[in-house]
Amino acid sequence: MVGVTQKNASFGASSSTSDAKFGFFLLCVYTALVLIRPHEWPVLNVQFPLLRIVLIITFFAYLVSLRPKAWNVQCTILILMFFSMFLSEVRASRYFNDLGYVIDWINANIIPFILFLGFLTSFGRQKVILFISLVACVIMSQHAYVQISSPFGEGWAETVIYRNDGPTQMAQARYIGVFNDPNDMGMFLVMNIPIAIFFMVNSQRFLMKIMWLAVAGILMMGIYWTGSRGSLVGVMAVLFSFFYLRFGRVKSLVLASLSVPGVIIVMSSFRSISKDDESAMQRLTAWYEGIQMLLHRPLFGFGKERFLEYHYKVAHNSFVTVMAELGVLGYMLWMTFILLCMVMLLRVINLKKTEHAKDPKLSREISLAIFLQVSLIGFCSTAFFISRSYVIFFYIFAAMTSACFIRVSRQYPDLNLSLTPKTIVQTFVLSLMSLIGLYLIIIFLMRL
Repeated sequence: MVGVTQKNASFGASSSTSDAKFGFFLLCVYTALVLIRPHEWPVLNVQFPLLRIVLIITFFAYLVSLRPKAWNVQCTILILMFFSMFLSEVRASRYFNDLGYVIDWINANIIPFILFLGFLTSFGRQKVILFISLVACVIMSQHAYVQISSPFGEGWAETVIYRNDGPTQMAQARYIGVFNDPNDMGMFLVMNIPIAIFFMVNSQRFLMKIMWLAVAGILMMGIYWTGSRGSLVGVMAVLFSFFYLRFGRVKSLVLASLSVPGVIIVMSSFRSISKDDESAMQRLTAWYEGIQMLLHRPLFGFGKERFLEYHYKVAHNSFVTVMAELGVLGYMLWMTFILLCMVMLLRVINLKKTEHAKDPKLSREISLAIFLQVSLIGFCSTAFFISRSYVIFFYIFAAMTSACFIRVSRQYPDLNLSLTPKTIVQTFVLSLMSLIGLYLIIIFLMRL
């Protein structure tokens, strides 16, 4: 593992610097296209690959105009994961026959991560991207309302699909593009609830606070309309995190206990989540099959996006999916990537105990880090029940966490926040321990 310090994490630096304002504008356009997806609305129905074109132009602007260019250990991990995915194809004897899934990792994950990491050089820029994300969430939720309200389940951009395997016919709202699945849409909304609360907390005017609280409520309704059980778990994790941050461990446990009746009422309108549920049993079986895949090809796995080629049902667990598809090596890289996000945010959050926390600029970065941490908790909790290991919006959020860390490191070099090789190795070991823990959990559940 290459230990790249965050404090001096740049390449191609020169004596001059450039904020690349036009490049950031292009990044905003790209963000809107990825999350809001207006080019896919029926009223526009753009036929040429607009998203790919904007990505290429934005990357070109990044190369020629941004100085210095940020690069951290997570960028290195993403590159290593690319080679791990390629080796998975070689191990499966596919070689160069079908590298579409592997190449897609570059276009949908590596390049966007590098762009967001590089262009988010200020707190203001990060707020703009977060605002676009919330606008996308409100549009998705409004579209979900139209779908649920329509007697035919029709929205202005997509048609709802009805689920027939529960005691009630549960309508699952969805959006378009990468959100054309209730689980994807639900996960994205879960990750944005803390962002709406962040805007509310940091607003000075009472009416703005009410507006952002209303936005959070809209997102909650959107999650309910998706009917995604994994997203429901993510909401509970987010709420518990808020309880913990606000009231501490003991009070948060008490409040969580008092919330149980309300949770039961909400869950009763979803499909049941239990071992006796046929769908739940199918998920456990898929998890167990993931273990068998790991044991059969432990080092490199069966290949990115190949789980369904060897089992009739998706794993419904992002951790199991990576374990089976990329093997031990790929899983440890992927998990290390996530854990490093957590470590970097915790280091920024812990600065609130120092004298520097009195600085308004640092104070708002600490506040942002806290809510981004809750967003990642929401992602991880939801990801344990749905297979969304490679979704682009997670890597956008991951880039924002890294950008926050790098900004603080550069503005306050005396704090010495750089990640040492020892820290990276420790995180790598923790990822291995998580793999062992995942294995034991699945075996335990299968024997219940």
